[in-house]
Amino acid sequence: MRSSIFISALISLATLIASPGQAAVRFAHVKAANNDILLIQGTFEPSDLPDRLEAEIKSSVPKFIAFNSPGGDADAAIGYGRAIRRLKLSTLQVSGSKCEAACLLAFAGGTQRFAEDVSVVVDRALLSSGASGQQTGTDKYKSYFAEMGLDPTFLTFVTGLADGDRRVLSLIDMAGFGLVTGQPTPYVAPTAEETAVSDEAPSATLNEAALQFFQEMQRTWSTNEGMSFLANNYGDSVLYYGSQHSKADVLQEKQQFAIRWPVRIYAVRSGTARAACFDVCTIFAVVDWYASSPLRKKSSSGAVNAVMTWDPTTHKILAENGKITTNDKSVAGPDRIIRRWLTDSSACSLSYSQEACNSQALLLTLLSNSGWCRKLDATWGPCTLQ
Repeated sequence: MRSSIFISALISLATLIASPGQAAVRFAHVKAANNDILLIQGTFEPSDLPDRLEAEIKSSVPKFIAFNSPGGDADAAIGYGRAIRRLKLSTLQVSGSKCEAACLLAFAGGTQRFAEDVSVVVDRALLSSGASGQQTGTDKYKSYFAEMGLDPTFLTFVTGLADGDRRVLSLIDMAGFGLVTGQPTPYVAPTAEETAVSDEAPSATLNEAALQFFQEMQRTWSTNEGMSFLANNYGDSVLYYGSQHSKADVLQEKQQFAIRWPVRIYAVRSGTARAACFDVCTIFAVVDWYASSPLRKKSSSGAVNAVMTWDPTTHKILAENGKITTNDKSVAGPDRIIRRWLTDSSACSLSYSQEACNSQALLLTLLSNSGWCRKLDATWGPCTLQ
């Protein structure tokens, strides 16, 4: 019989141990499901040297480093972040504990970084050195974030916040900033039979299967197969755009959208899709779309940062979310998709990128199915009978 996983265990642990407001960080080990987790609690002080972390994990190497910390000294947190990266450990943040201000500098050290939706709060205190009260230059943070693989826009976002302005980040925001590489979705512990299987990080094969599933979801949503695909692949309950809904409710909303926009092209932008799989898989990608209603004489197009959580065992969609980044104005046709085809066509011809070649072929089919064809003079327009 399956039981709930490590997220609730972490939250419970956080309430049992002393308040993180006490000086200096402390360590606590917790085993949740099959994941050994080291919880770092308290305020980062200048005296908190990273060799404490290295000594702590010598006897038991955790699968995740989690945090319950209000922040503290930036240099100490950066030291911990670099130690976490050097030790090739992953970091985890859940909504039941906090990792604020300088703590995020330590969190950023994870080789893989996982967080629950709306579990991260950001304010300008992130750029403060904490107990000393001295503000440091942004060059240090710019260099550190680049070292850890975060997007440069994250520092721009933080420095643009007014004093006292606290922002709760959605998973989509975190993915856009490169702050996370995956998501610890509320899930279940493995059965006794499953525990006999190696608990090593999943192979690239599983990540590839998740990406293929996501690509197929976008492809079918661009055709009359869309509703059938979703009906077969949604879980009984879906975390849909931040709220839990029944499968029936989500399908009803999708059906209404499909009726309103009968002509649709949804395409994953080449080079943007990535998957992170542990118990479940989380897929992030930029998706370009075009939707049209000939009856209403309306069209829409744009781009969305999309995220989906998928169970590779049941092949069911557990969660879906997205944040529109671009909403095109005065849309008369699938210009955005055609530009994508031109870009992928060039990449396919010049660099022989297999991903670009596959995308080019798919876009050509989707455009044709939507009534748009490439003409003999290399221009695009509505398809006509020959």
